[in-house]
Order: sequence, then C-alpha cells, then structure tokens
Amino acid sequence: MARSMHRTRAALFALGALALIGASSVVIVGEGDQAVITRFGAPLNVVNRFSPSASGAGAVLKLPFFDRVIWLARGLQSYSIGDQKVHTIDEQTLLVDVDVTYRIIDPVRLISTLGGGDRVDDQIKAILPSLIEEQLSQRNAAVIAQPGSGGSSLQILSALDSKLRAYGVQAVDFRVGRVVLPEGGQSIAFTRMENHHGGKVAVIDVASAQDAQRIVAESEAESARILQKSASQDLAFYDYFSAMRNYEANFGDPARKGAATIVIPPGSDYLKHFNGK
Repeated sequence: MARSMHRTRAALFALGALALIGASSVVIVGEGDQAVITRFGAPLNVVNRFSPSASGAGAVLKLPFFDRVIWLARGLQSYSIGDQKVHTIDEQTLLVDVDVTYRIIDPVRLISTLGGGDRVDDQIKAILPSLIEEQLSQRNAAVIAQPGSGGSSLQILSALDSKLRAYGVQAVDFRVGRVVLPEGGQSIAFTRMENHHGGKVAVIDVASAQDAQRIVAESEAESARILQKSASQDLAFYDYFSAMRNYEANFGDPARKGAATIVIPPGSDYLKHFNGK
C-alpha cells in the first residue's frame, strides 16, 4: 500500500515536472509585441519582428532553463520633452514642448546596444536637446510657432532618425507643440516690439512731414505759374484777383478783425472792383 502511494506521488511529480517544462517551452507572442529569444545571452531568434505587411505573432518553442525571452513593443511609441529652452535668431528665449514618435525596427541591434526597450527614451532624451537648439536657433520666434516650424521639424526628424538607426530604432514623427515665453520674457518682448514699432512710426512721421512740405511747395509754385500766365493773358482779371487777395489778407482773417484800418478816397482804383466797375 505504501509502495503504491509512493509510486503515485512519483508519477504525479513527474507529470507536474513535464507540464512545467512544457509550459516553459512555449512562448505566446501577441500582435503588439516583439520577442527576442536569447541563449546564454546571445540573440537566437526574433519573433514577430516589425514588418509593414506581415505578422509573426503566435506560439514559439524554446528550450527551458537555457533560452530567455526579451519583450519589446512592436507598434508606435511616443516620447515627449517639455519646457525645452530655445534661443531664437531674433534674440528671444522660448520654452517649447516637443513630441517624438518612434518604433523598434531591429530588435537584435537594440538589445546589443542598449540592452532593452526601456533604454530608448533615455537615448532620445540625450540626443534631442542639441538637435532642437541647433535647428530652432536659426529661426525667429514667429516661425517656430507655426506648424512645421519653418521646416525645422523635418530636419530634426531626419537628424534624430539618423542617430537612432544605430540602436535599431526608427524616428517616425517629430512635432513642436506648445511654444511660450518664460516668465519675464513677455514684458521684454513687448518692450522690444514697442520700441521697434515706435521707431517705425517716427520714420513715417518724418517722411510724411517731408512729403507734405514738398507737396505744398510744388502747389505754391504751380499756383504762381498759373497766376503769372493768367496775368499775361488778362490784365483786368489779374488786377481783380490781386485786389481780392489783398482784401482777404487784411480783412478776411477773423483773428485780425479790427487790426488794420485803410483810408481810401472814393475814386481809388482799389475800390472800383467793389463798386462793380
């Protein structure tokens, strides 16, 4: 009886061991994962490696106790940096938020260089700030705030992708999000804008005054020319016009009312224009 129970326990233990070994020999890889199987630390196989058109998800066999599975994301991943300081070409200091989208395209290279997928963000964090400053510092603040930042986003994406390829990673997208002035920077910017526009207004005022003087001088010259031409053609009209101008100068200005008194005899030629003669 005791021997029979011992044999039963041994059989159950053997079955449990076989079940454990069998379970540890099968790896189920989902659609959203990549799996790198290593043996004694060396990459042996990549399961469900990223491909635009095919999927290798499913069950895969491995040697228990000898093979190890390193899991990596297969789809797109994102990384963001906030309040990155940028000095622009128009002497502004901006704080920008940027977003990076990437994917792992060479799992073996990634494992060999970085050791795991959790190290990708650290690598981007080390690379990206210098690329941002290099490209955005060549633009003014207004351009940086526009979509695409005047072409800077594409250039940063290209440079970032070139560097990440060495780690088996592809940079898919780069975007500049929020763009703001730091505390104290707004008042400085407004003062600079006010001074800039104030200088433009002063230049416009000077130019306008010069144009006005020129127009008045040209008008007076043209008036004198027309008057001289009229005088040579009609002396009677010229005498009449001269009398009117003289009368206007002496009595037409309300501010000069009572300031001048002229004593003229009734037969004066000056009065003949006012007597209808």
